[in-house]
Amino acid sequence: MKISGQKPFQFIYREDLRTLPKNALDYEVNLHGGFAVDHDSDGRIFYGMPNLGLMSISSDLKSQDIIDLPDKISSLNFHGIKIFTIDNTKRLVLSANLDEKVIILTLEGKIDFILSRPEFEEYKSKSKIFKPTDTAILNNDLYVADGYGSNYISIVDLKTRKWKKIFAGQTDDPKALGLFGTAHGLNLTPDAKSLSIADRPHSRFEHFTFEGDFKESFNIPYGSKPCGIDFINWKGRSLGLVGSLDDPIEGKAAPIYILDGESYELLSTIRPKEDLDIDIADHIHNAVWYEHNGGLYLICQAWNPGFYFVLELV
Repeated sequence: MKISGQKPFQFIYREDLRTLPKNALDYEVNLHGGFAVDHDSDGRIFYGMPNLGLMSISSDLKSQDIIDLPDKISSLNFHGIKIFTIDNTKRLVLSANLDEKVIILTLEGKIDFILSRPEFEEYKSKSKIFKPTDTAILNNDLYVADGYGSNYISIVDLKTRKWKKIFAGQTDDPKALGLFGTAHGLNLTPDAKSLSIADRPHSRFEHFTFEGDFKESFNIPYGSKPCGIDFINWKGRSLGLVGSLDDPIEGKAAPIYILDGESYELLSTIRPKEDLDIDIADHIHNAVWYEHNGGLYLICQAWNPGFYFVLELV
């Protein structure tokens, strides 16, 4: 049995849980997004499959269903996906990075509403492009990262559907704090007091208050290009999970990092290609924690080409 990582965070490849429907396999190559886990109810996991639909993974990870989408959005790439509850109703938030849209869907794939280009002075010039890559939700506020565009973080009120605030922006300087080379992915910190935002080309996570004030920055191995971070409390310890687009050593396949969820200390390096023989996993675009029946899993997505796979804690 092949194992990757450092104790106590070592993982094996669960090839038997690569459960895509046969009619989804031809579309998998285009995967370029993330996962949303429904922690509050049935444990389903959602992700987008361009030109096919919305994928729904069962709580035991043993099957997947395809949820059909309306024609006008079925071809879009959903770079980021999150789940939230508003007015006692579950919704999915999908960042359509190529189409200047953030789409809010029901869990059945019906469009609730669509947010287009933010209505701020910073976006009035056509030179300021908007290509949203991910979102985070706190109460009724939705935080939108424009990671492939102008690298602002915009806030919209989900009840009124009105844009209310904007902060951060673009920089090519890795020493410039509070700005981004690529604000690729974001999540609430484990204490729910800050936003942790991946600055991919600068190999760091920048923390902001919910009002948009910069707080602190955490570096990870330079050159790894983190795509985002997901948190879990496992056996009394806060852990962070980072999918990396590259390895610090040029030409080496990208790792998945497990970090301390508070200090960002590197605890384990998982190498899907080198150690677990997942040959197509050269670049890791997204990875999320998943707990089921006492087991701990990593739900992962390689990119360019796209590939879905699952790892399990030894």
